[in-house]
Amino acid sequence: MKNWKTKLSDFLFLLPGSLIYLIFMVVPIVVCFYYSFTNWDGISPTYKFIGMKNFVNLMTDQAFWDSVKTTLILTAFNVIFVNVFGVLIAVWMDKKEKTYNLCKAVIFIPCVLSSVVVSFIWSYMTQGNGGVINEIIGFFGGGNVDFFASPFVTTLTVTMAISWAGLGFYVTVYDASLKTIPQDLYEAAQVDGASAFHKFFRITLPLLVPGLTISVIFSVINALRQYDFVKIMTPQTIETIAVNAVSRMTDYNMLGYSSAIVLVLFLFIGVVTAVQYLILKKMEVDY
Repeated sequence: MKNWKTKLSDFLFLLPGSLIYLIFMVVPIVVCFYYSFTNWDGISPTYKFIGMKNFVNLMTDQAFWDSVKTTLILTAFNVIFVNVFGVLIAVWMDKKEKTYNLCKAVIFIPCVLSSVVVSFIWSYMTQGNGGVINEIIGFFGGGNVDFFASPFVTTLTVTMAISWAGLGFYVTVYDASLKTIPQDLYEAAQVDGASAFHKFFRITLPLLVPGLTISVIFSVINALRQYDFVKIMTPQTIETIAVNAVSRMTDYNMLGYSSAIVLVLFLFIGVVTAVQYLILKKMEVDY
């Protein structure tokens, strides 16, 4: 009787979360998969199944491949920025015993802001005339910098905004990983006369790999699915895969084609995540 009640309580406890996941994750994926094989425009009551035609058309769609290129550039720079600076800031914070909590709170502030708010802040900061960054450059005698001069420069500007907004999360992950490293290792290295450089690369960095696994996977997923920052900061200038998919649906009434793009993005994220996990797991060391 007790065992039955325990199982029932466990089931009821898991039910709300499972229903939410089913409704907002599983069902949309199944629906997207279904419509990716149709020519539905999202409005008409009728549509036709067209097989793999949407996916075949993607192969020769220049706008889609441009969005893939932009997404990959954004992802590469974002992953490098948040992980390199995440590690460095976490290590720096770890040595600031008196101001540790203050530093952690300040660095984490951007994470609690809405991505829309951060997008508008960075749009204002990077304006050609009157932007905060250009005002600072002008104060030191420099000229105005066009942060949206070309698609590549625009991508870098958006990447900086995305990275700034999420940096606090990655610092927190690396900070937590640092706390798991036994101090005995540093003390032994100190006795052996190891420099700070050697302690960082021989002890800290190898033992941060579990945190690196989490951070790299999350940063890649976050960058690959970027929509709001790109849409708000650079309307009609550059497109990521997500922006391209939404644009096909809302501007051209191509819901079936848009579903095919989303499905490709979903599968790509899944494959990349799995490969990353397998590679980074092999890099983990025991102590």
